[in-house]
Amino acid sequence: MREHSSTQVTVAATEVRNNFSSLLKRVYAGQEHLLVEKGGIPVAALIGIREYETFRQWLAQEAARSLGPAIADKAKGLGIDEARLVESLKEDRADIYREKYGE
Repeated sequence: MREHSSTQVTVAATEVRNNFSSLLKRVYAGQEHLLVEKGGIPVAALIGIREYETFRQWLAQEAARSLGPAIADKAKGLGIDEARLVESLKEDRADIYREKYGE
């Protein structure tokens, strides 16, 4: 999914507070991400924007994977067969296209 992975570095919340600018530069360089601990307990992570975007894409893919079966189960519960469901989705898609772009 990613071309490379940054190295995890654990830092105390106090260090983040005192050295935020330099830590941000390290993360921006893409070589490491920071696991922030408070009292020895992980509480946050500071990651570069590329890793964050990759993470968001992964979340969207995971949501999409569960969406199909959920729709199929709901349709089945409503007594809608697969052919009718596909036709309904095509109609909805066409309606949305018309609303956005006109006839």
